[in-house]
Amino acid sequence: MYVNLLGQKAYFHLSDEDMGNIICVSRNTYSQKIRSGRFVPSECQAFCRYFNKSFDYLFATEMDAGKGDFQ
Repeated sequence: MYVNLLGQKAYFHLSDEDMGNIICVSRNTYSQKIRSGRFVPSECQAFCRYFNKSFDYLFATEMDAGKGDFQ
């Protein structure tokens, strides 16, 4: 769903448990959130701080890719 967030996860070799720890949830909860796309603002902020990336970049979807947002 969030190609850039998943890309950062892969780049840094992070597990689902690592990603959950970043946003203070369990591995299972993170897995559910990534599938549903339902992150709360504080979780989005935590990922942005951790990866030092903007919200618009990290949470861009596949549909955004066709709009020229990735330059």
